[in-house]
Amino acid sequence: MERFTDLLFLAQVALLFGALSWWLSPGRHPGRVMLAMTVWVALLGFLSVQGFFDNFKSLPPRMLPAVIGPLVAGVLFLRSAGARELLQRTPPQWPIYLQSFRIVMEIILWLLYLQHRAPAIMTFEGRNVDILVGLTAIPVGYLCFVRKAWPPRVAFWWNVAGILILLNVVVHAQLSTPSPFRVFVTDPPVTFIAYWPYILLPGFLVPLAWLGHAASL
Repeated sequence: MERFTDLLFLAQVALLFGALSWWLSPGRHPGRVMLAMTVWVALLGFLSVQGFFDNFKSLPPRMLPAVIGPLVAGVLFLRSAGARELLQRTPPQWPIYLQSFRIVMEIILWLLYLQHRAPAIMTFEGRNVDILVGLTAIPVGYLCFVRKAWPPRVAFWWNVAGILILLNVVVHAQLSTPSPFRVFVTDPPVTFIAYWPYILLPGFLVPLAWLGHAASL
């Protein structure tokens, strides 16, 4: 069961990686962007296997660059002329549809909880309501921009809510790690994100979700 969960997680990452490659293909320098993403994922994998991220006592937290690095790079990319051209050609519902991947991610977190590899606080049985963003992504995108039964401001506030809900998950995860900043004493503590392949959760999927909201806004 653990191997199935790991493979499901990796399959989700591979699918999203492929979708990004397809989306970038008509833009400027798509090869460079995908090369940078590939190098980043490989670097995260190497460092996690070497045990770099499992030192939760270090200050500043070693997990911080894994989240902030791709987030900053993604924001800079979205501000580029090439990204603006891509977004102009992208149907507005697509960045919203992207967020439906969070349904699968929440199921994976729940499976990790059942396997005693993640605490309940990280799942929809605890304080993580992120699955609501995934479940409402396709209805919001469709009703706002395809059928146009809802005004675009619904999508705007949905994106704002999605950003805040994800921030809530990230904060609870950080405060549940065995670090000097630990607030929530869980069993087990949140340590699985320091190891391969789950380092890609803070290092790839979380920034992707935030940047998806940014692209939609």
